[in-house]
Amino acid sequence: LLVSKAPFRPQIALYRDWLKSEHGLEFADYEALRSWSVTDVDAFWQSIWDYSGMHSPTPYKGVLCTDKMPGGEWFKGAHVNLTDHVFRHVEAAHAAGQSAIICENELGEVTEVSWPELRRKAVSLALKLKDLGIEPGDRVAAYLPNGPETMIAFLACASVGAVWSLCAPDMGVRAVIDRFAQIEPKVLIAADGVHYAGKPMDRGQTVIDLLAELPSVQATLLVQTPFATVSVPSCESFEDAVARDDNGVAGFEPVKLPFDHPIWILYSSGTTGKPKPIVQGLGGTLITSFVNLMHMDLGPSYAENSLNERFHWFTSTGWVMWNVQF
Repeated sequence: LLVSKAPFRPQIALYRDWLKSEHGLEFADYEALRSWSVTDVDAFWQSIWDYSGMHSPTPYKGVLCTDKMPGGEWFKGAHVNLTDHVFRHVEAAHAAGQSAIICENELGEVTEVSWPELRRKAVSLALKLKDLGIEPGDRVAAYLPNGPETMIAFLACASVGAVWSLCAPDMGVRAVIDRFAQIEPKVLIAADGVHYAGKPMDRGQTVIDLLAELPSVQATLLVQTPFATVSVPSCESFEDAVARDDNGVAGFEPVKLPFDHPIWILYSSGTTGKPKPIVQGLGGTLITSFVNLMHMDLGPSYAENSLNERFHWFTSTGWVMWNVQF
């Protein structure tokens, strides 16, 4: 086990050190830093862009280009991709012996996914989605539990600019249709079963029923489980879709998308009628995630100051907390 010998320094403190060394900005305490972040908005968010290593192949016109709500425009002209910032950790984390994902299910079965495998499988699936005709802006719906397959599927979608939307497989047909029917997904990625709340649940018939009410779906990728008793016809194997390992995978580059390109669709609870779709943008989601990392005091698992750190948030895929982990 690798053990850090460096004195621990909180992530916000590291950011404050950087502000002082790079910009000559000093803050007496957290409140002074917070006050600056909301009074000099352009300088603050530009500092987050720079500190986190965000980049764009195209120039942008400014930080807050249109200052109004609703209708604010941020980093107009910038093009980014979230998966660039996930995959940039592959080599360093793998060299340090860190896994990308460690998953334990309800049965106590543990699965580990290495960083190179996470990237390879996500890229393999991304290329499969492109083969299925998925283009930036197309919706991909997922009916999956919290596990490696779901994280791989999301990264694949984000890589090609597909708009991701997720429901948990403990949800019934009507609840899922009330959500997915509004967004007209082109591809469905689904599990045919799940072990949830202490018992196995067959979801084969549920997937069949979903497809019957989602005429927009042109292809289905099925995560096969030992919990299904009903076979879902006319599906392709998720396992096959993530199996590719060739020059096309090695040379893949995520597509760079406008800063305000939608990344995923969440939903309201549905307590006042049908659930309301909530679209969140790629750039805003990405840049605020770097601020969230500081607030949660999380650094790279391979960095000396944060060596071996892991993040776990107990959540269903039906909750926004699943999305926040990215």
